[in-house]
Amino acid sequence: MTDNQEAVNKAIEVSVKFCSYRERSEKEVIQKLSDKEFSKEIITSTLRKMKDLNFVNNLRFAKSFSRGKNRGNRWGKIKIRYELVGKGLNDEEITIGLDSIDTKMYEESLKKNIEIFRKKNKNDNKNKLIGHLARKGFEMNLILNYI
Repeated sequence: MTDNQEAVNKAIEVSVKFCSYRERSEKEVIQKLSDKEFSKEIITSTLRKMKDLNFVNNLRFAKSFSRGKNRGNRWGKIKIRYELVGKGLNDEEITIGLDSIDTKMYEESLKKNIEIFRKKNKNDNKNKLIGHLARKGFEMNLILNYI
């Protein structure tokens, strides 16, 4: 086995282990391999192989990330979109990911944010609540409909 093939195999091993914990975007895998100081050629061939084996799939990542952040962190679509851009996804992948969030679940997470905020802050300051929900990434028209 050549040194190049050994390096590719090592990079694939690192990538598989990295992707087995949770879904990853292509950019995250590239960054991980760069941090491990693999060459550009090794990274390119490894990423191609990982995509062929369906370990890396940006659409699947976008859907999983969007639903997870909405459900777990109670983030709105604006904040999720911003984070997905940072993960290296294109507009189409981001839109598909955001569309995978169930509308009812999305509204429930907004209501839950309002409920938690009101429990923590006894004085009902509407402006602070609006600011909090906007920082969580919810759309202003939706915020105003629910408060």
